[in-house]
Amino acid sequence: MKERRQNGGRRRQIVQDYLKSINSGTERLVCFLYLSNYEDGEICRELKIKRKQLKEIKASIRRKLLQAGIRIAGN
Repeated sequence: MKERRQNGGRRRQIVQDYLKSINSGTERLVCFLYLSNYEDGEICRELKIKRKQLKEIKASIRRKLLQAGIRIAGN
């Protein structure tokens, strides 16, 4: 069975809209650092946050991505 892929142009627009909608500076930085290939421990050190707080931020980002219609690997 062939996997259906999201339209590249539409997906790009969804991601751009999502990024514009981020109000939290910390969430925006977490997204930027992940896109820059930082690991969880490095992000915690860089932003001076605890792993529990990073876990909460990641859950929030995941929820918002799903609400925006962006499929996440493994789903």
